[in-house]
Amino acid sequence: MNHSTNQQLGRTATNTRLRVSRGAFAIAAVVLLLGVGASTAARADVVAAYLQGYGGVANQTNGGSDGVSAGGSGGPALGVQAGARFLIFEAYADHTVFGNSVSVSRGIVGLRAALELGGFRLVLRGGGGAIDERGGALTGRLDGGPERVGVVARAGAALERKFAPTLLGGLGLEGEVFNVGPLSGTTINANGTTDRISGSDVFLSFHLKFEIGI
Repeated sequence: MNHSTNQQLGRTATNTRLRVSRGAFAIAAVVLLLGVGASTAARADVVAAYLQGYGGVANQTNGGSDGVSAGGSGGPALGVQAGARFLIFEAYADHTVFGNSVSVSRGIVGLRAALELGGFRLVLRGGGGAIDERGGALTGRLDGGPERVGVVARAGAALERKFAPTLLGGLGLEGEVFNVGPLSGTTINANGTTDRISGSDVFLSFHLKFEIGI
């Protein structure tokens, strides 16, 4: 591994982190402005916690380690998400399964806003955090493929309706950009590229949520 290759790898990693950070900052700024505007239009719990199950379909694309556009895995998926919020601040963890040994987990911290629209609630949120991919759930399914970890920035919207005091159901659409690499650490391939992968995905889902708040 020569010095120029190391420098190129360092610049690539730095640029990727900057793009992800800028994306997360922009998402956070938009949600913050919406949250401030929504605070006078809708009543919201000051503190709340929730647990939800969901099912949907994902569409992923990734640039690959050589920068050539390639299709991701995608397909139907089932998952569970648990989170808590305080005012407009939210933190949650989720786990989505696409099939046998194919899954992705995330831990996200961000901002959230809600608007009451008749009998419905429009939820907007955005944030960033850590991501763990197994079985090529996001980067292309491959038997024996490495577990990949990295960073992610997410934004989404959901339209929910309350069916009972603590039970809601709704439709959601979320998108994200990510950068992941093998858990064992980034290496340089024979052609001078790295085995880190950047990509994006969109997930359309239906969810049922149990929520309590004060």
